Amino acid sequence: MTFPLLSVIPKSRFALAAPHIPSEVAVEHWEDWSDVRRGSPTGFRAVLGVGLPIPGAVLRAPDMELLQLVSAGYERVDMAIVREMGLTLCNNPGRNADAVADHIVMSLLYFARRMGECQNVVLGDNYHHNREGIIGPLLRDLEEMTVGLVGFGAIGRSVADRLHPFGPTLLYHNRTRRREDEARFGVRYAEFDELLRTADAVVAMLPLTAETKGLFGREAFARMKPETIFVNVGRGALVDQRALVEALLEHRVYAASLDVFDPEPVTKENPVVLAAPQLRDRLLLSPHIAGVTHRTWRVMVQKAIDNVAAYARGEEPHHVVVRGRGRGLAAVGT
Repeated sequence: MTFPLLSVIPKSRFALAAPHIPSEVAVEHWEDWSDVRRGSPTGFRAVLGVGLPIPGAVLRAPDMELLQLVSAGYERVDMAIVREMGLTLCNNPGRNADAVADHIVMSLLYFARRMGECQNVVLGDNYHHNREGIIGPLLRDLEEMTVGLVGFGAIGRSVADRLHPFGPTLLYHNRTRRREDEARFGVRYAEFDELLRTADAVVAMLPLTAETKGLFGREAFARMKPETIFVNVGRGALVDQRALVEALLEHRVYAASLDVFDPEPVTKENPVVLAAPQLRDRLLLSPHIAGVTHRTWRVMVQKAIDNVAAYARGEEPHHVVVRGRGRGLAAVGT
């Protein structure tokens, strides 16, 4: 007997991952099911999702017992239904940490070297005059900078590891101080206020919780230095986007690299989008894709499916967020 898994990942994205499907698992796709049959899917024991809300009809399916996410974040999951239905919820943290870290280092180098402004010089008029305007204190080497990492999980540690050869001073702030990592990664713990006041670059890598929502608002940006590079790869709602735009327009913060927004998909009314024409050379925007390189996507999907297979065999799955009532194939005596 196989363990039926319903994937709500778009089929084209699933195909890009080209995962090996363990013998314990049989995969069908929500697109196929919902095109042919409307209503609640029956016969499926697990659902595979990523980044998007999962239809309530899927979570309430009569045989459903496991919700496996490809991603780490689960703030878009309807936790009330998960608990009501007694589902086990597993996420997939850390799989894309290196890809996100690469994106962060790229962002820091891009703005340390004022690349947005440099491109405007090349494409615009008055080349020599404008080129001279680029040269100055804001054209920086990472070695002379202090980088503040807000959050020091898998992504933060990967960033520290990558930045070490460049030689910046590294500060970090985390809910729990990680003394065992400080010497290993060459970082120094700082309280949040100190980090904001002293860092030349502030990188947000936090999950979205009641405590972190709106953490980077007017007060936080007021504490930063005018030359600060701000990077957000955590969640869009960590940031008061209107406050960030004001800080950029008033030159109280130098530049921002944003991979996440609130809400997503981004609307034309988003304050960042509205201000983009004025701030184009000091903004680096990407559509929540920092951790989705082709290699990383393949790894993420494969690890998620392997976790479903482990659950199907009756083994303890990895990264359990909520423990439900099911026991995989063992529950039906196979």
